[in-house]
Amino acid sequence: MNNLAQKRQDGGIELSHSDFNAIAGIVRKNAGIDLNEAKLGLVKSRLQKRLRTLDLRSFRDYLNLVNSSNGAAELDELICAISTNVTSFNREPHHFVHFREKVLPSLIKKMKAREKVRIWSAGCSNGSEAFTVACAVLDAYPDALKCDFKILASDIDKYSLETGRSGIYSDDMVAKMPGSSMDKWFEKVDSGYAIDPKLRSMVSFKTLNLMAPWPIRMKYDVIFCRNVLIYFTQEDQAGLFNKFSQHLLEDAFMYIGHSERVVGTAAKNLISVGATTYQYSSKGSA
Repeated sequence: MNNLAQKRQDGGIELSHSDFNAIAGIVRKNAGIDLNEAKLGLVKSRLQKRLRTLDLRSFRDYLNLVNSSNGAAELDELICAISTNVTSFNREPHHFVHFREKVLPSLIKKMKAREKVRIWSAGCSNGSEAFTVACAVLDAYPDALKCDFKILASDIDKYSLETGRSGIYSDDMVAKMPGSSMDKWFEKVDSGYAIDPKLRSMVSFKTLNLMAPWPIRMKYDVIFCRNVLIYFTQEDQAGLFNKFSQHLLEDAFMYIGHSERVVGTAAKNLISVGATTYQYSSKGSA
């Protein structure tokens, strides 16, 4: 048995601390994601698939490829592998209760007045969050389909976005959705459930690295950025909250993850109105 086979039989190719630190530095530089030593096992597990695909013998060989003049494509694969996170429909349901009860009525008024309404799902993963929002909107106001209403779903992971664009999700992904929504907006198919074309028409998907310049000038009525910023340093979080604030309309809302909090100068303008729920005020808190 050769050394490579022996290493794989014993639990995979070894990831040294020095190679982990090099990978963490690349991810930090290119995606802003902050990987500490506790994530070594996760990084090893996710990247071993890439090593097997590329028939590489070590993480050092993998680093040499990523850092080479021909490494741009593999850098994208690296970021996608590391950035993929667990998600599902109707995750952290208290946010959607707040959205339906406190936010949606005013958005419906805007639509009835023929004003545009824009929602951004930032770090959308596979689009389940964006489609959960779309379900809530259409359940409350079916005429939204005739209005200037759109949801932007952005993520750095191209493979997650492909799932969103396909509109097909596994049984586990939709398990938390109410039965009434499943009956109305999902169709059972061989590989899971397919999103109704009406919902799909409301959501547009875009590849976006939050740490790169944003090609976005729009201001939004609502921004969801949940369980995303926790992976960034506090300094980068502060900068991103500031950028998000600049893309919120007056009195707009922002939802963040259960273990996240607003930091930096944006904290004076993002006013807490519920659990990890904020409303933007250009004047700041009283």
